[in-house]
Amino acid sequence: MPLIYFHQNYLEQLIVDPDGSDHADLQSAESEAVSAIRELAAQCLREGKEFKLWSIRLCDVDGNTLPEVFAHDALAGIFPPVFYP
Repeated sequence: MPLIYFHQNYLEQLIVDPDGSDHADLQSAESEAVSAIRELAAQCLREGKEFKLWSIRLCDVDGNTLPEVFAHDALAGIFPPVFYP
């Protein structure tokens, strides 16, 4: 089971996951990242705070970036797309 780190990429800062977590495969890690993004968005809505998370970067033990899970992809179908004039 590979150890994968979930670094939270906010608009102003990167919060590094110091511990990582074991996952059966990369697909299960991506699924967990999607769930984490949705939970963080829900928490912001409940608290009336601005949601500033851009993505969760999945990284291996050597610091290599694996697929990055973007908030707009994780929330697609939940929130409508935003259109700017």
